[in-house]
Amino acid sequence: MGTDFAFMNPGGIRADLDAGPVTWGELFTIQPFGNSLVRMTLTGEQIKLLLEQQWLNQTSPRVLQISGLSYTWDNTQPNGQKVAEVLNAAGAPLDPAAAYSVTVNSFIAAGGDNFAVLVQGTDRVGGPVDLDALIDFIEVAGGTAAAVIEGRVTRLN
Repeated sequence: MGTDFAFMNPGGIRADLDAGPVTWGELFTIQPFGNSLVRMTLTGEQIKLLLEQQWLNQTSPRVLQISGLSYTWDNTQPNGQKVAEVLNAAGAPLDPAAAYSVTVNSFIAAGGDNFAVLVQGTDRVGGPVDLDALIDFIEVAGGTAAAVIEGRVTRLN
């Protein structure tokens, strides 16, 4: 399921992954919900709105886990205007009018956690259960995972 960017809601991750060999039980504890993955097309403008929705209509910020992009946000700005810059993995700004492939879990694809822009995604394709995709990823990595802080999210203030 190739994709440009991926997003995961924080409530969909229920535990940390401990150092050392990875077990199925640990992975199930991390992602116990059985959500399927959904790939869709969003514009750069919609992706920026998705990032803004981390603060909009939330009782507290719902900071997404992200892959394939980075962004900078400014806490001094009002909700709806916090995201200052969004860059792809190569460091280039997203084109607001361009189409990008995005993968999320089925819960937020349906607007869960108030990420309403995701229901506007087009060209939807269902994928595997998120836990199965995580297991496949760990198997390809040889049964282990390395954590690296990549600085994908930068707060200005």
